[in-house]
Amino acid sequence: MATQSFCFTKIEVKDIAGAEAFYREALGLEVTARVDAGEGEHMMHEVIMTLPGTRPPAPSLILVSFPNRSCPAPGEATTGFMVENVDAALGRATAAGAKIDVPAMDLPDHGLRLAFILDPQGHRVELLQALRA
Repeated sequence: MATQSFCFTKIEVKDIAGAEAFYREALGLEVTARVDAGEGEHMMHEVIMTLPGTRPPAPSLILVSFPNRSCPAPGEATTGFMVENVDAALGRATAAGAKIDVPAMDLPDHGLRLAFILDPQGHRVELLQALRA
């Protein structure tokens, strides 16, 4: 089996600046990265936060906003896994009953390939692969 690791919990928020301020002020998290990607319905803004003194690949809290679609009810979250090969992981996941939510795509500016799946119960999972330079 391929080497993989738990990477993050992602929560979708309406007010990303307000959520960032809350987690910074209330829990002392710090911003380690920001990502703006996609277009149309898949346009997203992310703020990646960790405990002070840690850096990815340490587990992170990711706040995400999709400005061109409605925000799900509070309590829904996305889990993320770093995998060696997104396409192979998609094959294993769909064979195990997952549905592809967002097909694999490259984000070369961030050095990543990613895809989103829905597990058999409908929970969102993000699969990430580091692109080789």
